[in-house]
Amino acid sequence: MEHSRPLASSCLTTKTLSLSSLERERRDSLANMSLFSPPQSPSLPVKKAKPPSHDFENFRKSHEFRCLERAVLLSSKLVVRDDDKFDLDSADGQKACKSFLQSIEKLCETFKPVCASREYRREFSKAYRILYREGALCYLPEILDSAQEGFPYLWVNGEKYIFSQDVLSSGVALYHGFKRFRDTLETLYAETCSERHSNLPQLKDDLCVCLEDFDFTWAMFEQLYVFELMLIEADARRYITEAIEMERDLLLLEVRERAKGKTVLENEEYHNCRKRLVQHIGRINAVANQEGKGRDDLAADIMSAAEAILRRSAPAKAVRVLATKIRQAFQNLRHLLRRYEQNIEMVDPQLKNNPDLVQALVAFESSWEKGKEFFGNNKKCTQLSQLSVILEAVPYASFQEQLETRDADIFMTIPCLVILKALDEEDRGICKSYLPDMYNPESSFGNTYKQLRKLYQNGKTGASEDYGIVIRDRLLDVNYHADKDRQAETTEAIHNKIQQLAMQLQRRDPQEWNRFMDAALSSY
Repeated sequence: MEHSRPLASSCLTTKTLSLSSLERERRDSLANMSLFSPPQSPSLPVKKAKPPSHDFENFRKSHEFRCLERAVLLSSKLVVRDDDKFDLDSADGQKACKSFLQSIEKLCETFKPVCASREYRREFSKAYRILYREGALCYLPEILDSAQEGFPYLWVNGEKYIFSQDVLSSGVALYHGFKRFRDTLETLYAETCSERHSNLPQLKDDLCVCLEDFDFTWAMFEQLYVFELMLIEADARRYITEAIEMERDLLLLEVRERAKGKTVLENEEYHNCRKRLVQHIGRINAVANQEGKGRDDLAADIMSAAEAILRRSAPAKAVRVLATKIRQAFQNLRHLLRRYEQNIEMVDPQLKNNPDLVQALVAFESSWEKGKEFFGNNKKCTQLSQLSVILEAVPYASFQEQLETRDADIFMTIPCLVILKALDEEDRGICKSYLPDMYNPESSFGNTYKQLRKLYQNGKTGASEDYGIVIRDRLLDVNYHADKDRQAETTEAIHNKIQQLAMQLQRRDPQEWNRFMDAALSSY
């Protein structure tokens, strides 16, 4: 998880660690210590008498000793970084740490120290509870990693969240306590092997105290850290939880109006509710959509315009398909919010890490962005409809296949067809919008267009058939036979001049032209 808006310290409410009743006076003393100061290593008692060697000989043959020896061996395999901290990032470092922590759990099972209660884990969210085995200590390397790194804040969804001083202090205590535990463990092992300890029962007691200190410090940090993570995650998910509430309100309005036999589109409350949801989706898009532009300015009027188009009797294919995509993208996000409502914990608090959400937002932004440009401008909407009509009117399957496959040739053919329609004044102002100099008689493009119009009018006068179709077929290089064209020379001259202007049509403002083409071709 990355890092976000600071949470006030007062809102980071953590629960006091509940320890089991301790049987030793030393544990009572430890419970009265400051919870966040690193526990001091117990001083080993002064040796009184050397134990009989056979006590240690028997111990070294026992299961208890094997557990101790294995823990010391695994401790020596921990990978240490150049900064003297443990490597918990590499695969080898993680594996070594996990094995050592598991050996500590085994020591606790074997020597039976009084460990801290883990009742607080019952209040963990499901996402955290599944990481722990019921009734087990479960020392997770991720907890140790967080303690040793001690990052004071996290960035989540572009907001900075600051950990409380309690978390930071207990993390320092755990990190230093872990290092002391290793040192004490190795010392006790060495004394066992050399029989330098006062007596075997005292050695076992010292090991239990060492384990208890470590476990107490671990549980304290784990409890504080995870509870604050849960608070951060809940706050980071507010984008989704608030959207879920808005979607629920919208759904209730739809159900209520249908029950009355009315259409929701006539209800002002419904439009206001939908407007709020769309605005909130824009905020989610700005935070989570890392694959797109993260636009937050796509308003509900885009949806209204799309619905108006779909109510028409026979809209052009391009605008109909775009309107359908706009509506479907919104519905897909609503369905996703309903699914999230069933289990909010399935949502990664770092919203950009939810593939299903990002995919839905990309589709939303892509379609709604086109809707904002073409449905929010009547002239552009009319021109998009006309371009769609021009493309639909071509009767050849080969051309339709080129459109579907986005064949490279169509990016020259389509502007040629638009220029041809302009000659009959049927382009709905497309050429005037994208190449205004074509209508300026003093410009080179205007002069070319003037010559083109004259050639075209002469060709139409001398043609025995629809000359526009003849030129169209020549531009497409389909069903045209020069040997049968009595005006082949004129046709070729028109073809060349159309291509010259078509090249300029797409070059004057290539970005705007490409968006226009993309909107038209998105229906294929």
